[in-house]
Amino acid sequence: MAWYLSALLYVWDLFKIWITTIFVVPFRNPEMLWILVPVILGWFFAEFFQEKAGTSMGNAITNSIIVVWGSIDCTRQTVKLISGGILKSTGDIIARFSIIVSIMIYGISIIVLGLKGNKIIRYIGRVREVTYVFVMFVPVFYNAIPFSVNHIIASIVFFPLGYIIIEIIDRITPDPKAVVEDREAGGGQSQSSFGRAKQEEDFSKFDSFGQNDTQLNRNQFNPRF
Repeated sequence: MAWYLSALLYVWDLFKIWITTIFVVPFRNPEMLWILVPVILGWFFAEFFQEKAGTSMGNAITNSIIVVWGSIDCTRQTVKLISGGILKSTGDIIARFSIIVSIMIYGISIIVLGLKGNKIIRYIGRVREVTYVFVMFVPVFYNAIPFSVNHIIASIVFFPLGYIIIEIIDRITPDPKAVVEDREAGGGQSQSSFGRAKQEEDFSKFDSFGQNDTQLNRNQFNPRF
């Protein structure tokens, strides 16, 4: 078999891992659905209602809680599997805890950068990124699918595909009424603020003119000899 056919088959296998993890595996484990369903629903409403016009720093910090809580829950599940004798391989245990630590660092980094006012969290802390990390790795820690290097590779390789699909849907779908009203309210508030600033500027100019006119009249009535 030619090398490019082998490469295509390998990419196809990665794609099957990716698509199965997102759309099939969650329904095989009812216990896992209890934690995935709220996260996915939260992603949907945040993506198309709250972050449709962009992600604020406050939203990004809030989103990071999903990652932090997910890493805590994954730790709980890993310890449960070890205690039950299901997870025995030392290499597997080390690999799982390494991923948990990486996910935890990712979530904490968003919080720390947000508290420092670093604007990069608007891009790395969007709800679609944190939800993606959660959805891709929670099934592994619930032992719903086997842990493998190919799973990690599939998560990385097909992340841009998922991101682009969501972005296209986000752009072609009309803005919900709630988003439109919030945007108009924000614009009206900005306009009102501008109007108040303009009035204060005009009043300042008028007051300065009045002071200059008063000083001129005093000089006229108090000539120097």
